[in-house]
Amino acid sequence: MLPLSIRAKAMNKQQGFTLIELVIIIIVLGILAAIAIPKFTNLSSDARLASLRGMEGAMRSGANLIHSKAVIIGADKDAITTDIDGVNMQLHSGYPVGNWINGIRYIVNLDAINFSQSATICDADWCGRGNQVRLPSGITTTQPGRIGKVYPRGYSWNDKCGVYYINHEDGRPAVIGLETEDCK
Repeated sequence: MLPLSIRAKAMNKQQGFTLIELVIIIIVLGILAAIAIPKFTNLSSDARLASLRGMEGAMRSGANLIHSKAVIIGADKDAITTDIDGVNMQLHSGYPVGNWINGIRYIVNLDAINFSQSATICDADWCGRGNQVRLPSGITTTQPGRIGKVYPRGYSWNDKCGVYYINHEDGRPAVIGLETEDCK
């Protein structure tokens, strides 16, 4: 049997954390959370940008496909209205014009995308507007060219968040790009 003094020391041996250790662990977890939370909150804006890039790629592919079909049927010069895959589409230099009704909405089969006024917030998955000469970011086109833009839910034409399409109507290929400054 152990002497009493050794048994008493063994019984006083603590189990678990001290208060200081617990406070230090809480502080370390707080610092880690402060670093990690902003990274997770950026996921929604990353998803929106990925969606915009997907729409940009689809619009670019659609415009190139329409242009290829226009070249095949000889509709790649000047302004023309022609039937492409059963759709009466306005083209200039073989690319759809920047008009919403007769051009842009057909690039990526945008019948399901709502046409909207410039200040109207989009309440559908995607909204669009065309026949403009200036984007909110300041990008302009030469006359008689026109600009159109497709933008996601929660934004309007006036916001710098969307995929734009420009047909300068001067023989150059259509320009497709992103406005992302206001995307949150």
